[in-house]
Amino acid sequence: MTRIQIQNEISKVLDQVPENILVDILGFLKEVHSDKPGSNLTAHFKKILSEDSDVLQKLAE
Repeated sequence: MTRIQIQNEISKVLDQVPENILVDILGFLKEVHSDKPGSNLTAHFKKILSEDSDVLQKLAE
């Protein structure tokens, strides 16, 4: 999947997410963007995504 395809898929999901959740997602993305070397933030996020993909899918719906 290309970067543009991924961004399009993310946009489709975000269009369905309530505004209060969007604020939390934005905050998280800003944290990931400023993630310092040695920080486990990204690793924890990947673990959550892999372990709770069903829950996240239901939240997106």
